Amino acid sequence: MKKKLVSGLIFLIILFAALPYSAGAADENRLKYTSSGNAFGGGANLRIDRDTQGDLVLAGSRLEINGNTGGDFIGAGGELIVNGNVSGNIIVMGGSITVNGNVGGDVVAAGGQITLSRDSVVEGDILLAGGEVMLNGNVNGNGEISTGTLKTGEGFELKGNLALQADNYPSNLGEKVGGNLNITQVNATEKQYESTSEGFGIFSFILGLLASLAMGLILIYLFPGFVSGLVELVKDSPLKTGLLGFLALIFLPVLSVVLLVTIFGWSLSVLIFLLFVLALLIATVPVKLLAGEIIYNKILKKDAGKMMYYLVGAVVFAIVYEIPFAGGLIRFIALLVGLGAIISWLAMRARPTG
Repeated sequence: MKKKLVSGLIFLIILFAALPYSAGAADENRLKYTSSGNAFGGGANLRIDRDTQGDLVLAGSRLEINGNTGGDFIGAGGELIVNGNVSGNIIVMGGSITVNGNVGGDVVAAGGQITLSRDSVVEGDILLAGGEVMLNGNVNGNGEISTGTLKTGEGFELKGNLALQADNYPSNLGEKVGGNLNITQVNATEKQYESTSEGFGIFSFILGLLASLAMGLILIYLFPGFVSGLVELVKDSPLKTGLLGFLALIFLPVLSVVLLVTIFGWSLSVLIFLLFVLALLIATVPVKLLAGEIIYNKILKKDAGKMMYYLVGAVVFAIVYEIPFAGGLIRFIALLVGLGAIISWLAMRARPTG
């Protein structure tokens, strides 16, 4: 069963990746703008020359941002080049990441090669994780970097504190850091094991996050009414849906086994079991969507669409899941609440209207 679930997740990731590619094949500058000024896009090769008033969310093989962004830039792809200025934060993941413009907030990046150019200024903090990091710009905040090799240019200056974990770094790094410099090096005897373990952990985290994003975004895109109905049920009574989900988690597998041993119930048993597995796969989608909506509206004081809400919620939950013990408990509660919402939605649709 585990292999089937993994295969299903991989299929969803491929499908999610294919959607923006097919859209971008006809129009490489295909973007969808919302009424609040945010922009969403995807494609094999995206080049954005115009300014974006709000947030910019992109996915593709190669992303080149030449226009300015009034909000945050969130992107994922093989190669990302940010030439324009970003008033908010940059949150990106990719094979090669280059920031040439100015950033009004923080830069959070994970990739194979990360570059902060000489002409760039980051007003906030930098949180970078990559195979090779090249810094040649100004950072007015603090820094936290995990990399195999850190390189710095003549133009690099970090005014705050820097926490660095690296195998190789410049000997004069302390001269370029205005605050405290804390360097951690892995012992030679432990380096190979820890790097392998850490690399597997990062890969698992990224794979899980991509699977979650693929599943949720496809579900929201194809069945917006269904997802909105689940969100309303969770919002109205999370305790009720959680209790119903707990009962379903116990009752449905038992019912499936009981039907399996009967003469005529095996087909119904298989159907119930498959639907139960499907429900488990999508159960946390409405919970993450609602969490993202609350974070965006209540904390960030912004309005956006369901895609952005889910993106924020999925990332937050992926991080929370990594917390020992508490993360597993939160995952289980979210699963119960979402499963209960699905059962409630199906029950309401099956109820005869008179």
